[in-house]
Amino acid sequence: MSTYLIPVDFSKTADHAARYAARLSFAMENAKIILLNAYYVSTYESILPTPDLIVTTDQHIADEMKRRLEALEKLKFKMLEINPDAEIEVSLTRETILRSIINRVNKEEIDLIIIGSNGKKAKDESDIGSNAIKISKSSPVPVLVVPPKADYQSIRKAVLACDFKKVKEVMPMQALKKILSKHALKLLVLNISSGQAIDSEEEHFLQEMLEDFMPEYHYADHPDTIKGIVRFAKNEEAQLIIALPKKYSFFENLLHESVSQRLTIKSHVPVLLLKD
Repeated sequence: MSTYLIPVDFSKTADHAARYAARLSFAMENAKIILLNAYYVSTYESILPTPDLIVTTDQHIADEMKRRLEALEKLKFKMLEINPDAEIEVSLTRETILRSIINRVNKEEIDLIIIGSNGKKAKDESDIGSNAIKISKSSPVPVLVVPPKADYQSIRKAVLACDFKKVKEVMPMQALKKILSKHALKLLVLNISSGQAIDSEEEHFLQEMLEDFMPEYHYADHPDTIKGIVRFAKNEEAQLIIALPKKYSFFENLLHESVSQRLTIKSHVPVLLLKD
């Protein structure tokens, strides 16, 4: 069974990610989706009034939890319209969203976390969307970031962006094998060079590591790495970009919010942040 965890905050961004997950589950056999909403109330909120002079009472908390559970059920219904056979669980926690995600991942085997990314016109629309990279940094499982422009397509072709440096330390082989074993897709390995020479020894290591996947290797020069990757994926009509946010990889910069926002906003396809 493939299990997808979808953090939601009832924004359009999160709704888009949930619909994407429903379509993805339709293409997979025996898939489970967990819709997770976090309702955290700090101690200060229950003691001090808001700017509107409202104190968060126990009754207010109970009413809000009821409202959120109803909203989760409505979202579940929308997703079942896309995939009537989907197994969908709703979960409401009283912790912060990040803590809720980590606890859930530790509780059961989660294959993938799917998060919507805010676009240029929705910077403040979704707290989850604006914290996608923080979640990715803390998550021990792969995170799929779904840009606003990304509609679900059957994943037939994926671009693996790699700079051929310290590939043995950067390449998350276990996670990559797990993903590729569930999707019969064509893998395009892309090296974006900004004028630097390619290390032939590292290139050889990479080819040996990936030989079972029979990838195609492509080389491109572009002064802007993100634009180069997005343009290549578009030209090749790929349905997925795989990024490796590990030490020594140029995608280590993905852990900086501004860079990740550029990638997800500019990309027309989902970006998979893959870690072992």
